[in-house]
Amino acid sequence: MVITISREFGSGGKYIGEQLAKNLNLKFYDKEIIERLSKEENIDIDFLKNIDESSKNSFWNALAVAYMVNPTDSINSFVDLPMADQYFIKTVRLIEKIAKEDNCVIIGRCSNIILKDHPNVINFFIYSSNQEFKINRKKEFANLEEKKAIKLMQKKDKDRAAYYHYYTNEKWGDRSGYDLLVDSSKLGVDGTIELLEQYVKSKTK
Repeated sequence: MVITISREFGSGGKYIGEQLAKNLNLKFYDKEIIERLSKEENIDIDFLKNIDESSKNSFWNALAVAYMVNPTDSINSFVDLPMADQYFIKTVRLIEKIAKEDNCVIIGRCSNIILKDHPNVINFFIYSSNQEFKINRKKEFANLEEKKAIKLMQKKDKDRAAYYHYYTNEKWGDRSGYDLLVDSSKLGVDGTIELLEQYVKSKTK
């Protein structure tokens, strides 16, 4: 079983994913993906962190998505792509590998689209309609001042939406890409974890 979680910045999505993985005895992958990619492909970790889920200034590249449809293509077929796109394709391969290896929770990185044909995948999107909820979480858990939290929140969500669209040609947060979209400010973080856990158990009976 694989659970993917896309999330708005400040919604608690990463923490929710971590606790859901712990409660369901699943492995958890977030930054672990780029750490493993850095190690297996001998890529500078700082470079990967810089491009991870960051916005793009160029047009969506159909070849990157074509790889998802035909994963037997050699990476050598894409040597003319920008470096960041080549590393995205490597990330696709790694996420597919992880999904075959482990029962797990994967955070972000277009994983709901990458694994759309995986036989046992559940896709969640965590957001918050209450901006104060997100700001307060960043003030409390990231020790950010309010103005900085707002600025970072706007940038991160813009980057994630652009990254998602660039590589999938789909809209980030569109309901058609997920099994369940949850407003974490309505139930709170703990209530959201409980809801998602109940949902997963109902789907896997």
